[in-house]
Amino acid sequence: MKSCKKSFLLLLGVALLLVAVLTGCAKDVVDETTGELTLLDQMGRKVLIEGEVERIVSLSPSNTEILFALGLNDKVVGVTDYCNYPPEAAEKDSVGGFDKPNIEVILTLEPDLVLAGSLHEEVVTRLEERDIPVLVMEPQTMEQIYEAIRTVGAAARVKEAAEAVVSEIEQQIDSVQEKLATLADDEKVSVYYELWYDPPMSIGNRSFIHEVITAASGNNIFADIDDNYPTVSPEAVAEKNPRVILYPDDHGTAEMVTEQFYSRPGWAEISALKEKRIYGVNSDLFSRPGPRVGQAIQEAATLFYPKLFDNQ
Repeated sequence: MKSCKKSFLLLLGVALLLVAVLTGCAKDVVDETTGELTLLDQMGRKVLIEGEVERIVSLSPSNTEILFALGLNDKVVGVTDYCNYPPEAAEKDSVGGFDKPNIEVILTLEPDLVLAGSLHEEVVTRLEERDIPVLVMEPQTMEQIYEAIRTVGAAARVKEAAEAVVSEIEQQIDSVQEKLATLADDEKVSVYYELWYDPPMSIGNRSFIHEVITAASGNNIFADIDDNYPTVSPEAVAEKNPRVILYPDDHGTAEMVTEQFYSRPGWAEISALKEKRIYGVNSDLFSRPGPRVGQAIQEAATLFYPKLFDNQ
């Protein structure tokens, strides 16, 4: 009987771990004797963290924003050249580019935790060979953003701060969606997001920007494409006739971008151009899955339905 019970408990433990991995649920397990912490990151990897985390290196802008939102500014010792928010991030030591961070520089910073992304596979392997714990955090949805914040909060032993950040984001989104709840389906605007202009590149239903637009009650005109960032034809955009066009504001002045849009065959008849509903938006805010997601949704909703937000 004892052996059967032991086998059952072992199988149950394996099953629960599989459920946690498959559902993306980042459960933390603390060894009460040693204080060691075991976490599941967003790649389903078990990561052991021993003792207090005092020196953190971030290899992606989203993770950097999470660290600062959690109040871990003083513990961040290294970031990439692309970690530009908050402005204080630029004061930290650089470990190089986002796609190819410098491992030697990372090692000189002596981190006891590194936050990486999915494209850092080689870096993760080399750091783990040196017994440096690495959490791979790459959220793409709202729920995964909350999960990433909670996982990083657990790793740094600031779980209460993590819950406060998640709660603040949820309140921001709830406040926006409370206003949007008055919209009928036929009142929701169709939206074209031009990620790049030559050739035109937009967003499919697997992109984070699609999540933002949808949460703001906009209808992405390329939501039927199962891709992140599909290349699209100007003719396809004209045929779908979006009522609102968004583009990253670092692509040029509003006058220059608008002139370019008008020069495309058939675009002068697009509703967004006729109604002058073409808006440049902050590229980082809209494309970076992190703690500012509530702000991105609020900005999108305000552009889509200004009359609902006139009193803000």
